[in-house]
Amino acid sequence: MSAALTKKELANIAGYTYRRLYDIDRDLPEDQKLFVESEGGKYDLAIFVQRWVDYNVANEKGEAKSLDDAKTAHEIIKTRKTELEVAKLEGQLVDVNEVKQLWGGIASTVMQNMMRLPNKIAVKVANMESVQTIQAIIDNEIRDVLISISETPLPDADEAHEETNEASEET
Repeated sequence: MSAALTKKELANIAGYTYRRLYDIDRDLPEDQKLFVESEGGKYDLAIFVQRWVDYNVANEKGEAKSLDDAKTAHEIIKTRKTELEVAKLEGQLVDVNEVKQLWGGIASTVMQNMMRLPNKIAVKVANMESVQTIQAIIDNEIRDVLISISETPLPDADEAHEETNEASEET
């Protein structure tokens, strides 16, 4: 016959509060319950110790598995980061801020050139009466602005041109 203790005494032996052990016990299957009634409303110490050890051993394996999962996830993230860095170095990936800055510059150039058109055209067509001549002037000015914008070099093109010049100067 084994010793019988109260739930609070068993919790004290395990180093946990009664409430924490109660929560653990509640979630366990019937054949793994920590508290097995003995005599006099008390609980069997030997069975409690065996099941408590089994519970802790099973829990440690779960934690080890979680650690392995965490390490695997970490390695996957590191691999993905490396892939992104390689793609960037190979020119397959660009920084979103660089793209925003480039397109912001393009939009600004287009807007500035288009905003100058009315003043530029107004002087030329002020005294004209022929609709066809006015349309031709407007058409030519718009085309000139669009050609000018299209001939504006992109920042990367400038850098590549400068690098080519520097390389040819060094040789």
